[in-house]
Amino acid sequence: MEIITATALSSQQKELVQELFRACREFEGMTLTFPAEDGDFFVLCMENGTLASALALYYLEPHLYECTAATLPDMRKQGYFSKALAQAELHFPNSDFSFVTDGRCPASAFVLKKLNARFWYNEHMMTLELSQWQPPVCALPPSFSMTVDESGKFTAFAQDREIGVCFITPLGGGVYFYGMEIRAPFRGKGYGKAFFLQVLKSLQENTSTVTLQVSGNNTVALNLYKKTGFRITETLSYYLY
Repeated sequence: MEIITATALSSQQKELVQELFRACREFEGMTLTFPAEDGDFFVLCMENGTLASALALYYLEPHLYECTAATLPDMRKQGYFSKALAQAELHFPNSDFSFVTDGRCPASAFVLKKLNARFWYNEHMMTLELSQWQPPVCALPPSFSMTVDESGKFTAFAQDREIGVCFITPLGGGVYFYGMEIRAPFRGKGYGKAFFLQVLKSLQENTSTVTLQVSGNNTVALNLYKKTGFRITETLSYYLY
């Protein structure tokens, strides 16, 4: 077995990783992708020219890395992942690793249990179909207004002051909504809900779907999205090791 470590992947290595993840998706319907472009550290385990296992680390904060890994279905339980993880631990000895799973891979559940990794939090992907959407009744706060620029940045105003922003970016036939923030003095006064609904109304004319992500720990936002009509389409679970 040959173990390769790198801070960037060659085009050939990226193709091998794509083939590996394609095989895993066909085998168990896994939806996760490998951060071949954005990863900060990679471990590849080769066996007679075949990529048996691949691991990538993505920097989150000091001493914390998100870890994505996969092993060919017919080469599992042969120690490839263990050797890849050992290399990651060798290069980052004082760091924690965050593993993510979509719940579709029994092998991932087995490995996380074996590692004694502890549950951290859930992240939900939610989608709203705008074609049949009926906006909830919501009165606009006094002197509320909103603008949007060509980059997809929405800005909310009240009393001629900027009170919040959010962003959209194209995603398939719809858009991905992210980065919503209301300035502290205006939180808890209905501005956030009004801003969110006005953004959705403006998107309804030309957009089919809106997708967003929300932490399972953020119950306020999660409840707002559910009441607005968003439904959970996928849940990712994060574990710390």
